[in-house]
Amino acid sequence: METTWDVIIIGGGPAGSTAAITLRQAGRSVLVLEKEKFPRFHIGESLLPYNRPIFDELGVWPKIQAAGFMVKRGAQFWMGDASRHTRLNFASGSFTAFPESLQVERAKFDDILLRHAAELGADVREESLVLEHRVESEHVTVKFRAKDGAEHAAQAAFLMDASGLTNFTANREKLRDYYPGHKKISIFGHYSGVAMPVGDEMGDIIIVRRENSWFWMIPLAGGKTSVGLVLDQADFKALGQVPLAVFDAAVLATKAVGDRMTAATAITQGHVLTDFSYTNRKLVSDRVVRVGDASGFIDPVFSSGVMLAMQTGRRGAGVVHAAIQARKTMTWAMRRYEWTAKAHVGLFWQFIEKFYTKHFAQVFFQPANKFRVLCAINCTLAGRTDLTFATWWRLRFFFTLVWLQKHIRVTEPIDIR
Repeated sequence: METTWDVIIIGGGPAGSTAAITLRQAGRSVLVLEKEKFPRFHIGESLLPYNRPIFDELGVWPKIQAAGFMVKRGAQFWMGDASRHTRLNFASGSFTAFPESLQVERAKFDDILLRHAAELGADVREESLVLEHRVESEHVTVKFRAKDGAEHAAQAAFLMDASGLTNFTANREKLRDYYPGHKKISIFGHYSGVAMPVGDEMGDIIIVRRENSWFWMIPLAGGKTSVGLVLDQADFKALGQVPLAVFDAAVLATKAVGDRMTAATAITQGHVLTDFSYTNRKLVSDRVVRVGDASGFIDPVFSSGVMLAMQTGRRGAGVVHAAIQARKTMTWAMRRYEWTAKAHVGLFWQFIEKFYTKHFAQVFFQPANKFRVLCAINCTLAGRTDLTFATWWRLRFFFTLVWLQKHIRVTEPIDIR
């Protein structure tokens, strides 16, 4: 059995699979160690339009297109009391190159990506738990436990950490920092019988803004809908109830959600995810590159997770390939990857950080496309990270309005309920 590779990748989710595919396209030998057996349940089902060019580059678009996923053409943002809503139509933004995206069941979607990597020649080993890693002058050594319980060691020129929220290498090096005030808990499940938009708005994700929390409602193929509640951990603990009871009570108290779930039946429910929104102080070090959620994780309110994961997987694999080619353990391109990855997260973070404030909601829920500001917001939330000056200054103008709303009245004040 081969024990020496060009690259070992921890994790077979979208970031890890994308990295493996990219490295195989470059002719590198790749070992992917995935702790679970695919397909497996996962959230983060709503993709962004700017996922599409990555699919094309990976050569996986025909397989994804054939899978029958729900087409997503827009995103709707609702007040909890259903008094107001606004819709972003990806096809109408003058700065947005891709008019639609997909809503995917991650079990099926992630499996397509991982199998594609294997078909291209990556050695994919599922049910393989990484136990430790050691960076040495000539290589990286990774110890892992296979599904039969036997322990193995493998060596490679580079290690790519795509371990998701496990954050394997960064946690071992104590690099994780949480964003202040953004410790969240999400409670979620899949339901049938949810009344979701039809006609031209079929496939839209619905985000429902409550006073200090929010719901997602994501339509999936076959009449299934992913529904989740995100709230502060402190607020959850103060309620003193089990997660499903908190979720059910919030549904009943939120008209924009409750009205859609009057005939809903649970398929799976009560799943919990905690500790949102963190960053790692370093994404690269000698012979190690972190990608996907192992490079940092942000609140999923704007559905950026899969796109950022695949984007970092693609670019991270590119700099690893170049470093191996140059026989170097650290390169300027790796540093640039780190800076760029953090900058792209920052584009979404500026919206996420303000999303929970009243003054942001008062501007965001009363949109006007003066100076094509709404078009700039549209393209950014569609996933475009290479902003032109034309979009950059319009975003700055929008956030200036948000700042002014906090101090003086620039638009009608509205209650957040």
